[in-house]
Amino acid sequence: MQFVYLSIIFNTLKMAFRLKSVTELRKVLGQYDAVVQLTEISVRNFMEKANEHSSIQEYITEQSKKYNIRTNDVEVDILMNRLSLQYIASVQQYAELFFYKFKTEYEELYDHKMEFGDSNDTFLEKLLTKLPYNKEVLLSEVGQIHYDIIKYYKKVRNKYSHYFQISDDSLQSDFQNLIIKKDEINEKYDLFDAPNDYENLCFNDFILFTRALKYFANNLCDFIKPSDDIIINHLKRKNFKLNLLHKEERYKNALKSYLLQEYGINDLNINYIYTALVA
Repeated sequence: MQFVYLSIIFNTLKMAFRLKSVTELRKVLGQYDAVVQLTEISVRNFMEKANEHSSIQEYITEQSKKYNIRTNDVEVDILMNRLSLQYIASVQQYAELFFYKFKTEYEELYDHKMEFGDSNDTFLEKLLTKLPYNKEVLLSEVGQIHYDIIKYYKKVRNKYSHYFQISDDSLQSDFQNLIIKKDEINEKYDLFDAPNDYENLCFNDFILFTRALKYFANNLCDFIKPSDDIIINHLKRKNFKLNLLHKEERYKNALKSYLLQEYGINDLNINYIYTALVA
């Protein structure tokens, strides 16, 4: 009886439209978040013990010998900053992969090819320009603040990886843009010690970046949610399950499963879609 009740609840819930790229992004970021958080706990624990020692460097040397890991002198401030930079660099890699996969999925679903050309704009900037929506309206709905945070930390990562190719003025300009919006960031992210400038990055800069990327991806999916007619045209191009087309109940069940597995949605008008496909 309980199983039936839960099944009824599940079937009446509306699922949010999600491209697979978004689902994959949330999964890999969740896994990476856990690794980074454990690393941060380990480092902080290590530094607490080192600070209790008469000499931090002597403690590091002792641990180096204990675990047979050779290390040179370490400046604590530089260590924490470089760790944060590595965290941010990894998130940016996941971001780039997500934007690429999002473009591919969008093109397939909407039958809308996007040619990016050879401009020096970032992949995200090109994507937002080529999507068939007004960019200002899109960012207003998806979240200008999320976009600004992603843009800043991409430049942070690029400076870290290509030190002399990113101007300090450009990076500082994006940072100051976020500082102006600090109250909004505090309210939306519940973080009060991020963002920071390049030389003073901390763990919460990573937290801010990964959250902004997740929010941006989710909101972008909400913004582009397809209509029934878009789904119909997509299914026609795919020649979806033509062998079942005239077996109505089996086809509708296959259709429901496909839409749930591929796009996470169960609130489309299946009868309308089926009627349009057999017409």
